[in-house]
Amino acid sequence: MGTTKSNLRFALLSAIMMACGMIVGSRMSNTSTSELNFSFPFASRPIDKMGRILQVIQDRYVDSVDVGKLEQESIDAIMSKLDPHSQYVNPQEFKALTESLEGNFEGIGIEFHIQRDTLLIVDIVREGPAEEAGLKSGDKIIDVDGKSIVGMPNGELFKSLRGPSGTIIDLGILRSPVAKISHIQVKRGKVPFNSIETAYMLNGETGYIKISRFAATTHKEFLMAMDRLKQNGLKSLVLDLRGNGGGYLRAAIAIADEFLPNGQLIVYTQGRKQSKEQYFATGSGEFEQGNLVVLIDENSASASEIVAGALQDTERAMIIGRRSFGKGLVQDQVMFPDGSALRLTIARYYTPLGRCIQKSYANGVNDYRNEVGDRMKHGELLNADSNKIAFLNSQKFVTRSGKTVYGGGGIMPDEFIPIDTSENSALYSYLSYKGLIVDFAYDYLDYNQEKLNSFSSLNDFVAKFEVSDDDLKQLFKEAREQKIPVNEEDVKRSKGLIKNQVKAMVARRLWSDEGYYKVLNSKDQIVLRSIHDSAESVAGNVSIK
Repeated sequence: MGTTKSNLRFALLSAIMMACGMIVGSRMSNTSTSELNFSFPFASRPIDKMGRILQVIQDRYVDSVDVGKLEQESIDAIMSKLDPHSQYVNPQEFKALTESLEGNFEGIGIEFHIQRDTLLIVDIVREGPAEEAGLKSGDKIIDVDGKSIVGMPNGELFKSLRGPSGTIIDLGILRSPVAKISHIQVKRGKVPFNSIETAYMLNGETGYIKISRFAATTHKEFLMAMDRLKQNGLKSLVLDLRGNGGGYLRAAIAIADEFLPNGQLIVYTQGRKQSKEQYFATGSGEFEQGNLVVLIDENSASASEIVAGALQDTERAMIIGRRSFGKGLVQDQVMFPDGSALRLTIARYYTPLGRCIQKSYANGVNDYRNEVGDRMKHGELLNADSNKIAFLNSQKFVTRSGKTVYGGGGIMPDEFIPIDTSENSALYSYLSYKGLIVDFAYDYLDYNQEKLNSFSSLNDFVAKFEVSDDDLKQLFKEAREQKIPVNEEDVKRSKGLIKNQVKAMVARRLWSDEGYYKVLNSKDQIVLRSIHDSAESVAGNVSIK
């Protein structure tokens, strides 16, 4: 189950960045290094004041009170006095976050878009229950277990599609060109939840891998992706960590290990009660030689920063993009009997040169959460000089070749690429917020099958397909009907961006995530720059282990 790709990425990013932080513990992966794992309770205390106070209130207070609510408010008050990433997570939140990082969930395995009171299946998860039952991309779900989805709240719809493995769901399906509803029964089960969104060759020598989060399955997915790329002539690699909010510490270490020589320090952690623990490369990496470029931005956090920091400190990779988020805190989790959990910061992590990249949270949680937005206001995302101001008073470190890198406030890229706002407008913002671009793209698919079937391959589609000005007239007509202001200046400014978004959505329906990213990356300035840098760095034959 899922939403559109952009909504899914935003939900995962928000959840991982603000709730997960950098997680250690028994759920990570099988490695030889020791696990950090608290038991419950931490220690017995002579007097548990909070528990006794709540018990007395429940037993003797003059009026009826919701003790559970009081307990939650007390917990929230305590957590507000700690760092922004120490959090109490209720059972529902904990289950959702665990699923996103463990690499699977229970459901039917579709990604969908709600379009005019129907549920349009955008993509089918490979090896999931929906694929096994015969559902296809483009199918429209009209009812669930005999109940129409028209007017059904999103929360109820999501809940009805997901459920325990082994249970059966009956779906009413419309499949073009047949206008008659058919019913397909799907047996819910474990659904793979990949953390690598796509891996493909940008050109004859340069591969591209997009990692959306560091989960339990990330390393395995990475090895499979590298095997495919090597078979296609890989000499240089672009590793895209933009928007990656973090995840498991050991997953980040495992990925960094693939690029670094035996014995190289990757990261170390240390805290007030947590002794220093170092993590080293094993020397069995898939890509210890060959040109490597890592892409980061202001939403690359935690585990992403461990990988980028290790590769920057050792000068193994060129880091391109914008300053990363700045999260250098490590959490461990304590489980409670009701399924909730405490995620408590126990240490800071440090890059090989000793950098702690955690930005300040001295001004409180709200300022901390708004800091990335403030970067735009201050001009940092638009020019390199403003970008450097963040590190004026930071501790400096020097790499072996004499390059200066900084601690505190995230990872400063080796090459800064500003955020591209040239095609943004109020019109584009309205169309995106209302979901009209996605609706238009999927309508376009329905009405232009013959034209789309004429393309022999994805590369042929990327090179030749264009959305025309006439095509967009229907989109702007729909916008006006929804009282969205459409003016010529905004149309002129954002037309190219809208067309490329539509093209990417169409490509995704036809060629899955690879199609989506191939279209977007064809005009992405950071990706294009990384290809240029890779080409400049490759001289002659490059040996790949």
